[in-house]
Amino acid sequence: MEYTLKPNSLFIDKISLVNGLQKGEDLAFALLYNQYADLLFSYGTGLGFAKEDIEDSMQEIFCNLYLNHSKIHEINNLKFYLLRALKNRLLNVSQASRTQNFIDMENVDFYTEVTVLDDLIDAEDRTAIQKKIQSYLDELTGRQREAIYLRYIEDLDYEEIAELMNMTVPSVRNLVFKAIKQLRNSKIPSLMWPILFSIVKI
Repeated sequence: MEYTLKPNSLFIDKISLVNGLQKGEDLAFALLYNQYADLLFSYGTGLGFAKEDIEDSMQEIFCNLYLNHSKIHEINNLKFYLLRALKNRLLNVSQASRTQNFIDMENVDFYTEVTVLDDLIDAEDRTAIQKKIQSYLDELTGRQREAIYLRYIEDLDYEEIAELMNMTVPSVRNLVFKAIKQLRNSKIPSLMWPILFSIVKI
């Protein structure tokens, strides 16, 4: 069965997208960029890299993917591939630069902003809840926040997270377990738990 990408399609299935990418179709790469650009930028920012370095690295990654589009069928998980490529590229930039302090990935203070999207909560309460939940997440270590982010927000499996964070799978599982346990032991108001569940999927 032939799958084609149509410019006016609001939704595109994964098979059509991958087929379009393998053929080097510009629309497919535009859709891929639109789908993952914010995610990649947020991850790079969370790792502590400069905006310019993140944007340059993203451009290089997508260009390389475009130039080598015939090999896309070898990629099992596009999201994981892009996150790994970005992190590796940023590390290379950091190590090569004499003007930027080297970022130690073992001790990076990973940061991600909490967003509450519940339309039933008014704007003022939503802002207060976001700040409160952020304060709970800020009590975790940077490594714990990165693992939680990758596992529960970006839905990567433990093997992928282990590769991204240069850890063993058991170590990642233990890191996530301790983070969840710490969040459960925090004095979080019961009414706030459903919102935290929706953000971190604990």
